[in-house]
Parts: sequence; C-alpha cells; structure tokens
Amino acid sequence: MRFRPFPRIALAQPQDAPALARLYSRAWGALGSRLGEDLLEEQVPSADDVRAWLLGGFEVYRASFDGRLAGAVRCSFPTGACLLDRLAVAPEWVRRGVGRALAEHALSRARRAGMTRVWAQLSPALREANALFTELGFRELAKAPPGRWGEDLLLLELRL
Repeated sequence: MRFRPFPRIALAQPQDAPALARLYSRAWGALGSRLGEDLLEEQVPSADDVRAWLLGGFEVYRASFDGRLAGAVRCSFPTGACLLDRLAVAPEWVRRGVGRALAEHALSRARRAGMTRVWAQLSPALREANALFTELGFRELAKAPPGRWGEDLLLLELRL
C-alpha cells in the first residue's frame, strides 16, 4: 500500500481568487468532452466571481500540497442546510484523494455549523463525482430536467 499525502485544507482568502479561478478553468476544462457547453461555462468562474463569493457569504476551502493548489470546494448555508458545490480538483491531482478530502472537510464544517442536511447538485455525466458522493452517504433526492444548461442534473442529499 502506497502512502498518500493528505492535502492541507484552508479557508480561501480574497487574494486567492485568481489562483482559484485558474484552478476551476483547468479542472472543468479537463471535463469538457463530458459536459454541455452551457453547464461547463457556468462552472468556470472569473477571479472577480470568486472574490465576490469570498466577500459575499460563501466559504471556499482550498486544498494544497507543498503550497501548490490542488483543489477547492464551496459551501453555503442558505436555509438550515449546507449547499456543497463548486468541487474542483486540478487534473494532476485527480484520483489522489483531494476531492474526498475536500468533501469530507465540507461535511465536517456543516456538522460544526449545526446543519442537519447537506445538498449537492451534480451532472450524471460526472460518474466519479457521483460515486464519491454515494460513498459519502448522499442519496438522490430529485432529478432536475434539462433547463438552462441543457442537461439533467441530480440533486443529492445527505442527512447528518
């Protein structure tokens, strides 16, 4: 069994916005052949978008190894539940536990905030992400019909 280093996870700061925007562009760009163009475009924020998240009530956690950004996840607490979204992993760190570490960190944050539910919305085309969320205990709550993104999305829920 090989040792897998664990990423350092920290709350992102406004000065991290340009690096996070580049991460999202690289991570989602690698999935371009699997997702529709409209959904893909929605998932790639600008540095100004990320900065607005950080200043507007969202919590974004960044995972890094030796100072190199490996992934990120965004959390919000809109109505007594935690919305976990914008999970992205740099292509060179895929399948190395970064996505799981970020998702588990977000779940821990939701528990500390006293949330009883965590929601995530995913494309069925993201098989690996769906498998991860299933392993973490999420269950399909609903399937949203094709809307502005032109493809189905799954709404997943985990009761804490």
